[in-house]
Amino acid sequence: MMAVLIWRLPDVTLRDLVPKAEEASPAWAALGLGLLLLAYGLSALRWQSVISILTVAPPFRHLLAHVLAGQFVSNVLPTAFGGDVIRVSRLNREIDDLPVAVASVSVERLSGWFVLPVLSLCALAVQPNLLHTGAAGRLALAVGCSTLLALIIVFLVATRAPKDRTAPANALREALSGVGLGLRALRARPQVLPRLLLTGLSFQATQCLGVWALGRAIGLSSLELGAVLAFFPAAAIAQNLPIGLGGVGVREAAFVVLFGGVGVSRAPAISFGLSVYLATVAVSALGAPSFLLGGGRRDEAGIGKS
Repeated sequence: MMAVLIWRLPDVTLRDLVPKAEEASPAWAALGLGLLLLAYGLSALRWQSVISILTVAPPFRHLLAHVLAGQFVSNVLPTAFGGDVIRVSRLNREIDDLPVAVASVSVERLSGWFVLPVLSLCALAVQPNLLHTGAAGRLALAVGCSTLLALIIVFLVATRAPKDRTAPANALREALSGVGLGLRALRARPQVLPRLLLTGLSFQATQCLGVWALGRAIGLSSLELGAVLAFFPAAAIAQNLPIGLGGVGVREAAFVVLFGGVGVSRAPAISFGLSVYLATVAVSALGAPSFLLGGGRRDEAGIGKS
């Protein structure tokens, strides 16, 4: 994907992708890495909120280890969903309830997909000038609206998914049934929804802050945080399409279009995308031990079916 991207941009060479030493800032890079790690912690907290609706949630440290292990898999394998499989497997091992494990990961994942376009559309609404940045504004608006529409369809279908756990299952039915189970649990305990959405918003906003810091780390001093809040969610949605290795190439192409609208030229935009990828790999590598060791075991002291 990167080779195709560079081939289609003849004015970009591999040498152009290396940030100049005098423009690089280790302090901004360290801040970006720290914010990404904090974002994963908030992701684990959001997941714990979802699990608590369905059953007794495992300790936070277990969930953080599972999240990091999932991120590690998602960033080193050519799939955006391998990490979700890891999380389902590890959680099922702890609570011994596969449908609940599927439901928690599905709802947590979809809540993130809901917050991403909402964050982008709100940032565009308060910065209407970004809608007049040509292809960048149109792409961000189109991705945000289409994602919300797709989520509404998924929610409507999921609420009509069969509730019978003994019915013959396939991958799609299992996923929709899990989403339906989670949505029914949310309707039974609506007081949890504000906390879930607030945690999700904090996660995505912190991630955007980390991405902005990484941009400053490679010398993009003119890049505004508002532009990152408006445009990065669209790139994050695109990079989750299962057509590349950790979104490499897809994310960079999205950065070229999106941040090109606010004055970032092609080579720095590609470097920006690669920096975000490498920082994500570096932070998610903290989950490699958990992935290799196989995660935790079921807690005999009280974690299990409710």
